[in-house]
Amino acid sequence: MRRAFQLFMSALPLMIVAGLLYAGFFIKPEPKGHAVPQPVFARGDNFYGVTAGGPGLVWAVGSNGKIARSGDGGRTWHLQPAAVRETLQDVAAWDAKHLVAVGNHGVVLITEDGGASWKNVDVPKSNIANKLVRVKAFSDGSAWATGEAGSVLHSTDFGKTWVQTGPGGDAAWNDIHVASNLLCLVGEFGQIKISDDGGASWKDSASPVKTSLMSVAFSDDSKGVAVGLGGTVLVTQDAGRNWAQETAASSDDLFRVMWDARRWLAVGANGTVAIRSVESSNWSTRRISALDRNWYTAIVRQGDSYYLGGSRVVAEPIAAL
Repeated sequence: MRRAFQLFMSALPLMIVAGLLYAGFFIKPEPKGHAVPQPVFARGDNFYGVTAGGPGLVWAVGSNGKIARSGDGGRTWHLQPAAVRETLQDVAAWDAKHLVAVGNHGVVLITEDGGASWKNVDVPKSNIANKLVRVKAFSDGSAWATGEAGSVLHSTDFGKTWVQTGPGGDAAWNDIHVASNLLCLVGEFGQIKISDDGGASWKDSASPVKTSLMSVAFSDDSKGVAVGLGGTVLVTQDAGRNWAQETAASSDDLFRVMWDARRWLAVGANGTVAIRSVESSNWSTRRISALDRNWYTAIVRQGDSYYLGGSRVVAEPIAAL
């Protein structure tokens, strides 16, 4: 009995090693639980562009190629499959299915299924810089995108192909207004150019400032507003040929301006929302909340709400502004 016990004890280490080897080779652990989903809005994320594609449909794009979609007017959001990791700067919708997003390194993404899938398309690129900062889409399937190193890209087929249609040079163009044949570009150092033949030729428009202009919008064929750094506000009454500076209500940088069919709204740094009615030449400022110090680079209207993007994404009833 003692002899058998001794033999067992001497063999025990070999038995343990053999058991461990068997477990290592033949027993595979099965994961339990679920992977933690990526948060839609994580700390440090910025969403520079926002667009609406129909009642309740809103998209926001930003850091690390993130694309967020809401189908209920901004109450809930979910991430859509990212085709790239480059930061996206802006997004525009032709309709509920067709959208285009642009961003760093000349990235252009399009979707034909409401964002269930996105694909990267090739566009003309510069040897200097290729960051695209603004894109606008129109009901006829056309789109325009602007950015660094003189980039002014034009598509006529829902973003599948693009051509360079800019005035040349290495200026950064931060925004473009398109209406019929009138095009108006605004960019760094207060530069403004206009075209009355769909981009075939361009003319300089005298600007009263050297401050970078970030956004431009028109209320009709003649009247427009451009905004920029340091609270700069310029207005035109003759389709962009001449501009005059207006006194802003704040010195905070302004990044985006829009006409919502009854008044002008501009958003920018420190939570600033600048507003001017059509009857007035005076701008007033307010914030979404008294303590709001976020910065906003996008604002769109859909139905009874405004949607803002920037250091956060927010949906606000029109009455709130």
